[in-house]
Amino acid sequence: MGPQDVVVVNGCVAIKEALVMKGAHFSDRPALFLTVEAASLSKGIIMRKYGDDWKRFRRFGLSSLRHFGMGKKTLEPSIQQECRRLCQSFKDMDGEPFDPSRFLQIAVGNVIAAIALGRRFEPDDHDFHEELKRVDLGFKLFLQAQILNFYPTLRYVPGVRGLLNKWREVYFDSKRWFQKIIDDHKETFDPSKIRDITDMCLLELHQSKGGKIFLKEENTWHILGDFLAAGTETTATTLSWPLLYLALNPAWQRKVQEELDTVVGRDEIPPYSRREELPFTEATILESQRIRTVLPLSVPHCTSSPTSLQGYDIPAHTQVWVNLWSVHMDPAYWSHPDTFDPSRFLDDNGRVKVPEAFMPFSTGRRICLGEQLAKMELFLFLASLLQQFTFKLPEGAPKPDMSGVIGATISPRPYKIQAVYRKA
Repeated sequence: MGPQDVVVVNGCVAIKEALVMKGAHFSDRPALFLTVEAASLSKGIIMRKYGDDWKRFRRFGLSSLRHFGMGKKTLEPSIQQECRRLCQSFKDMDGEPFDPSRFLQIAVGNVIAAIALGRRFEPDDHDFHEELKRVDLGFKLFLQAQILNFYPTLRYVPGVRGLLNKWREVYFDSKRWFQKIIDDHKETFDPSKIRDITDMCLLELHQSKGGKIFLKEENTWHILGDFLAAGTETTATTLSWPLLYLALNPAWQRKVQEELDTVVGRDEIPPYSRREELPFTEATILESQRIRTVLPLSVPHCTSSPTSLQGYDIPAHTQVWVNLWSVHMDPAYWSHPDTFDPSRFLDDNGRVKVPEAFMPFSTGRRICLGEQLAKMELFLFLASLLQQFTFKLPEGAPKPDMSGVIGATISPRPYKIQAVYRKA
């Protein structure tokens, strides 16, 4: 691509060789113009260079998420609360066609905001809306302005310069928004009462005074930005796909609803621990993640040392794109991969089975930090929505284009849907 060699890794076998068997060689991040020079995203966790420093940051991120409930039952009530608010927002639409994307983003965004920032935002909070828009735009711009990563001199060319200016504007506006939250936390910070990940960062800064500094103040907002962006965009986009696919597949939607009615009823959101009793629900989520891989090319990787893959020699510092889409659409593993068929995730006894060629959160050392949180959210949000509503396309609406909008993520083209309340 341009003057740079890029290796695109396709298929389950090659990806596992690179990221799992040879993870020490393939887990670095490239020094991209957009993420290093135009915006210092490498000061966070996601785009940080691989090495001991990254390992410390990742441990800090994981321990912070676990401290506030990831992987534990203690987190469920706050997610369920957002589920109820989301259902009420859908109910307020009174069966009229509407675009669900913003509702989904606010609900999912509030889950990670409560963990990272210690607060939730009301649907009419202007500043939160603007930050969610910046998250959206950032994911789209990352692909639109990709040419700058290969030809940085094009930043002086009109048109491309506009993309770069917009990228930087998103970056610095987000920085100001997070910095205000951090400054507010500083005024009320109490080392004996840690409220959220912001406080965890401040505690780390507080404890490192006079000693070896692991985390610097400039890292704080980048870490929080990573959590909010990654914890909102991917999960909200993933949820927007099954609503559309279920509207197009009413027979399967009824199966899921009958399962929910029979096993748990409609009064209480099923706890995550009961997902094995709801295989149709779980299979719907898995198939949605497969057929529309939200991060089709994962996050860019880079070789940290000379290595080889599938018999090919690859020099150090070569950019590597991991094509997760190729795994999930491979007919060798998935018959009729373009067809939405959740039953492919069920065995002969009706239990959920997950083939090895399923990696929506990627794999290896850089596997998604918030995988456990995302799985819990997807289950609780989708189950609660299908308990309460039947989703269908508006009367006379043309069949939606399911190819999606490509950015760093792949999201549905804007669509309207009807959420018909299921009366008891």
